[in-house]
Parts: sequence; structure tokens; C-alpha cells
Amino acid sequence: PGEKKINLYGRASRTLTQLHKEMRIEDVERLADDTAEAIAYQNEISDILQSNMTAEDEEAVLEELEELERQEADRLRLDLPRAPNGVLPDKEIVEPEEEPEEEEKETHRRSRNNPMLA
Repeated sequence: PGEKKINLYGRASRTLTQLHKEMRIEDVERLADDTAEAIAYQNEISDILQSNMTAEDEEAVLEELEELERQEADRLRLDLPRAPNGVLPDKEIVEPEEEPEEEEKETHRRSRNNPMLA
């Protein structure tokens, strides 16, 4: 049993030595800083969500939302073609002519194929 523990400690030591060779202190510090920033940001969001906004805070948020909506509406207007904004002229609606009866169609075809001599 004692020999197994020594072998286990030896393997653990070699593994840690290998990790230390692969990992630089600067990388670990940067990871710790990034994690701390993410935690601080999450805490700030949590504090905002848990706090009650004053009437002034709520009005400021609504004003900012309205401004964002205006900007988005302006952006969308730029993407759309311009439509006429004046009054369109009245136009008489013309009903389509009725289709000629089958007999009339046949007569018309014959007269095209056999012109009358004068």
C-alpha cells in the first residue's frame, strides 16, 4: 500500500511539473483578471435588478428607450424606398371587355386567314 501511494505522488508531481511548463504566470493572471471582471459585471447587473428605480431613473430609462426607437426607425426609413406623400390623381376605372363568344372568335380567325377581295 505504501508503494502505491509513492507511485501516485510521483505521477501527480510529474503532472504538475508538466502543467507548469505549459502554463505561464501571465496567462493565469489574465484569466483571474477576466474572471474578476465578469463577476463584478454580474454583481452590478444583479444590484440593478434588485434595486428599486426612482421616478427619475425610470424616466431617464424611458427617454433612452425612445431615443433608441427613433434611431432604429430612422435607420429603417433609410432602407425603404420613398413613397409619394401627396394626393394621388383620380383615375377612371376601366372594366375589361368581355371575351367574345366562341362563334365570334371563329369568324375573326377566318377573316384573318381569308382576306376579302375588293
